[in-house]
Amino acid sequence: MNNNDASKQLEQASEFEQAGNKEQAINLYNVIIKENPDWSVPYYNLGLLYKYQCDWKQSFHYNKKATELNSHNEAAWWNLGIAATAINNWVVAREAWNHFGLNLEISDSEPNLNLAKAPVRLNPDDDGEVVWCTRIDPARAIIDNIPLSSCGYRYRDLILNDGAPVGHRISEGIEYPVFNELQLLSRSSFRTYSTTVYTNDQQHINKLISLCEDVNIKVEDWSTIRILCKQCSESLPHKEHDNYLQEINSNSRYIYWLC
Repeated sequence: MNNNDASKQLEQASEFEQAGNKEQAINLYNVIIKENPDWSVPYYNLGLLYKYQCDWKQSFHYNKKATELNSHNEAAWWNLGIAATAINNWVVAREAWNHFGLNLEISDSEPNLNLAKAPVRLNPDDDGEVVWCTRIDPARAIIDNIPLSSCGYRYRDLILNDGAPVGHRISEGIEYPVFNELQLLSRSSFRTYSTTVYTNDQQHINKLISLCEDVNIKVEDWSTIRILCKQCSESLPHKEHDNYLQEINSNSRYIYWLC
């Protein structure tokens, strides 16, 4: 097959994928690979497709092959690191992260790096909720907020996160990239409970917080949560939306959710 025909087939496979015809896309990618075994692109495309299906063994296989054929494919290296993390292949995960300058010792030991805080969007394909997390390596994070009970996640859950930023959040004047959650890796032992407090007296709120902290209960005020449109959530909140949210919050009551 000449390069022109292979490129057309690759484009067709990508169109199948974008249209939701995953099986047709997979079959065509495999045809392209069979006829062009030294071309890294279809391997990478398949690895990416399997990543979003959370089929980590297949994603690992195809991204690894893509990096072997093209060691400069940074996207393939990153996705290989994610897939290796998901299947606990710490040797390959460390090799992948070193490609981005982390300089980790190559071993079969699980990394625990404390890469600082980052916002992560839970359930990105549904009603995404952005929470702050502590990243313990480039692909894993521990939830530091108390997620809404409806989202299915808990305080201190360990999650797998993607590497491509989708939007930003600003905290104390610093802009942070938002990463999408890919999968729950480990459920924490915490549970989420709620109570509604009908008061505008901050002293009452402070007393509730103090009582919870005295018995090591994490507490947050969910009445401060901002409900963003998709455009705002995946970029930065625009001015009109901020004004609207201020009007909504000015009429809200205090609602605390505990875990």
